[in-house]
Amino acid sequence: MSHTVFICHDYMLVEVLDQIQARLERNGIEVLRGPQTAPGKKLVYSKESYTELFGRAEVMMFSSRSICSREIMLAAPRLRGIVNPTIGLETVDLAAANELGIIVGHGATPENFLGMAEATVMLILMLMYQPRETEAVLRDRRRRPRSTPKDVWARMLRGRTVGLVGLGRIARGVVERLSGFGVSLVACDPFVGRDQAPEGVKMTDLDTLLRSSDIVAMLVSITPESRGMLGERELALMKPSAYLVNTSRGEAIDEAALYRALKEKRIAGAALDSFAVEPLPDDSPLRQLDNVILTPHMVGHTQDAFVSFPPAAVENITRILRGEPPLYCKNPEVIPAWQRRLANLGT
Repeated sequence: MSHTVFICHDYMLVEVLDQIQARLERNGIEVLRGPQTAPGKKLVYSKESYTELFGRAEVMMFSSRSICSREIMLAAPRLRGIVNPTIGLETVDLAAANELGIIVGHGATPENFLGMAEATVMLILMLMYQPRETEAVLRDRRRRPRSTPKDVWARMLRGRTVGLVGLGRIARGVVERLSGFGVSLVACDPFVGRDQAPEGVKMTDLDTLLRSSDIVAMLVSITPESRGMLGERELALMKPSAYLVNTSRGEAIDEAALYRALKEKRIAGAALDSFAVEPLPDDSPLRQLDNVILTPHMVGHTQDAFVSFPPAAVENITRILRGEPPLYCKNPEVIPAWQRRLANLGT
């Protein structure tokens, strides 16, 4: 029996998605492709295109730049599952998928989430040690290095408190990598009980974490609860000497409030890899600040991760087509309902 899979387009993942398509087609699977995405906004599919794009699809692949709504799921009567080639699933209506008994897989490969964990630790250390300032001394021939307290920017990480907002795969990778630095680790996550936290991590509430941490690392996925969770009030709780790192999603932070806090030096600085609008607009006031590190939502995108995405995605898809849960399953709790759905589809 021939199978049909829908794969979105994404200007940031062209090679990955093309490789997935080629691998599937070599296995005799028909692939339908969606319209191109454009920088700066998420693609919302027109209802007129639903039948053509999704009507025959058994598995649908969306990225973080294309929307998979409940209506799209209902427009796919043969649908067995949804897959994202990377780790983020904020553009997929997970509540609808669970309600409809649709299993969801994603690219949560170790190369992906551990690469992000390494990058998060790197940004923490860059904020603490300020290598750009030190390099500027060397490059400016008019300046001479001086080892006096006022001429040294670096601060040790040892003895500091690192607060993790979110305690998923990436955050747990951060915990492992910080275990030898002599830091105190606190975390908040409404989905993680105190007895489920890694050894050495103290669970607390968000306000307490913000007040006590020297570095706050945002490591959340976007949900209605996490969207805009760091606003004016929350940023005001942070120490003036504290740093903020965001390697999750820009929507988790009120960007205007963060800009004011950085500009007025109410917090010491930030390292941001994700923004409310991407790419970050040329006229964004964040670009004018000297106490922020900005990277274009790819700081943890290693060559290793991009090599891992196509085979993982193909494995996720082929497992779903065989009636097996995907290798990297986002909603394993839906498996019984999903199996009933497959039975009704005649598989």
